[in-house]
Amino acid sequence: MLKSIIINLLNVVRFALVAVIEFLIAVILGGIAAILVAIPWILRFVAVLIWLSTAYLGFTSIQTIYAPFSPTIPVIALQFAVILVSVGWVLIVLNKKPSFIWGGMTVVGLIMGSLSIGSVWLVNHWQHADLFFRVLPPALFSVLLIYETLHLRSMRHTWNAVLTIPALPQGAEPVAIQ
Repeated sequence: MLKSIIINLLNVVRFALVAVIEFLIAVILGGIAAILVAIPWILRFVAVLIWLSTAYLGFTSIQTIYAPFSPTIPVIALQFAVILVSVGWVLIVLNKKPSFIWGGMTVVGLIMGSLSIGSVWLVNHWQHADLFFRVLPPALFSVLLIYETLHLRSMRHTWNAVLTIPALPQGAEPVAIQ
């Protein structure tokens, strides 16, 4: 009689252990499945965090480099350029290939972050960096203006394009710019 009670108790314990092990396996596999399902969303969240944190790094590096010798308005304009580059790149990626938006945000974030960190490092470790960073924005802007001027002139000569004044009063005729 005692032997049959012990055998019954052992069977109950065995079934309970099997149930606990099956429960733990289900919980572990469910956790793994949840992580696998959440990975794309986690990566998207990381892409947004990289993008936003490197924009902040860009702001602080511009503040660190240009604030000591520049007035406030040009520094804010350079910080606006950081916004323009990061948002502009995201808009270009959205326009060309919307499925690449998360990778595009990550890439622009990594590039801007490395440029920001590298520029602050350069200011701290190169004695002529002050002159370099004073000349860089006007030189880039001048090159951009020269490029746009040449581009528009070549468009006008090759396509015989006529540029008109876009905002005309009611009933006015457009005037060709030669």
